[in-house]
Amino acid sequence: MHTLAINRRFLYAGLFLVALGGVVVVADLVTLDSSALANVLRLWPLAWIAIGAGIVLRRSRFAVVAGVLAAMIPGLVLGGFAVAAPRHGLDCGAGSGSADTRTQAGTFVGPSMVQIDSGCGSISIGTEQGPDWQLVSSGSGDRAPDVEFSNGQLQISSTGGGDWFGSGRDTWHLTLPTTPLEMVQLDVAAGRANLALPNADIGVLNLAGSGAEIVVDATSARIGELDGSLDFGRLAIQLPQQGIYSGSIRVGAGDLRLCVPYGLNVHVTFAGTPREVRVNGIRTDATEWTNDNGILAANRADLSVKVNFGSVSINPVLGGCK
Repeated sequence: MHTLAINRRFLYAGLFLVALGGVVVVADLVTLDSSALANVLRLWPLAWIAIGAGIVLRRSRFAVVAGVLAAMIPGLVLGGFAVAAPRHGLDCGAGSGSADTRTQAGTFVGPSMVQIDSGCGSISIGTEQGPDWQLVSSGSGDRAPDVEFSNGQLQISSTGGGDWFGSGRDTWHLTLPTTPLEMVQLDVAAGRANLALPNADIGVLNLAGSGAEIVVDATSARIGELDGSLDFGRLAIQLPQQGIYSGSIRVGAGDLRLCVPYGLNVHVTFAGTPREVRVNGIRTDATEWTNDNGILAANRADLSVKVNFGSVSINPVLGGCK
């Protein structure tokens, strides 16, 4: 009679990912109160206790039980942070007073770059035909964005930093031109950004988030290079349908979603550990994925994705990339 040997290292890694991914899936299916979830996450030291117990009891008869708890509790905590951070960020500074609205605009001439640093609030970015840009902003707590525009460079910065509680919140509506932009760089801390970029022409699109939710619809945009970095939150991208481009995305304790439009040939390599990767709703342990339509495909993307303590979904079944 043969006994089945179980590699506990893989068992615990799998349980960690199940716990982390389970929290994210449940958050998609039901409505969770962000403040209640944030209060629960104050118990995060239990994760360290569970890990410590797993180490102390690893050679006792309670080793399996302790190992399971040491794997699942940190997974639940990290998954909770990934869900709660951007949602709680949306409420940062709420109720800090009345909001004043202001409009600023300009015209790009020649090679141009856009840099946006948003902290505590929400920003929506769209496009319009022509070379003009426009920012409509409102902020509570007597705060207004710092806007600098000269020599083809537009810089927009939050004056409140990343203070989630006492400095008010921002609401920005930015319109970018469809004329070529060399680079658009967006950095979001404790908030949300929604980008709809029809007919945009961007050399490098760089997205960074910390405790943030960033949603991008670049289906009809032309982008030469796509780069991203996310810590605690969600990054969802509907990839450009046309062109030949590359990209690199790093995720730490977050959720990355990529939606592939029809006719785009995509090759993705995965790195990092532990991580959960799903393609069309099916979990995979592969280190690369392609929907190969032929190496000579007119429209193709080559992406490198590194995820530590997080999840990747390509063409997610639940929620899509919205």
